[in-house]
Amino acid sequence: MENKYNIKLAQTDKEIEQIAKCAEITWHDAYDNLLPDGQVDYMIEKYQSFYVLKNDIKNNGYVYYIIQEDDEVIAFCGIRPENDKLFISKIYVDPKYQRKGLATKLFNKVLIEYRDDYKLFYLTVNKNNTKAISAYKSFGFTITDSTKTDIGNNYVMDDYIMTYNN
Repeated sequence: MENKYNIKLAQTDKEIEQIAKCAEITWHDAYDNLLPDGQVDYMIEKYQSFYVLKNDIKNNGYVYYIIQEDDEVIAFCGIRPENDKLFISKIYVDPKYQRKGLATKLFNKVLIEYRDDYKLFYLTVNKNNTKAISAYKSFGFTITDSTKTDIGNNYVMDDYIMTYNN
């Protein structure tokens, strides 16, 4: 893979805005055909908007790694340390840049940075998002549980919990 894709921590409001934009593009691509009408926009506003991301960084212990091209975020990974495990909140790659190893590069960065501190990494993924499930399995994650979460507005997140033992 080309070395032009470098990973860095998101630190500026502009970078956080770009994460939100990348999330919106990625979510619509991945979920418009999997979720009921309106749920994608609802979830983007609730979980991926600029203000939510900024608050998560400032107040909830989240860290975001980004990959940029031409000063635009094209891939990102959000994580949150939790006691004895690491929650990988998001690994998203703009659809135009998928299948270039960027998600793998982000996961490997997180693994290298946090492997000494956490032996268990986990994430949640929509049960119907077979492309993401396949990618996570290729990283070494296994499905260990499932969860249904009422997120309001008559919407539910129906996810697998996948874990990676470091």
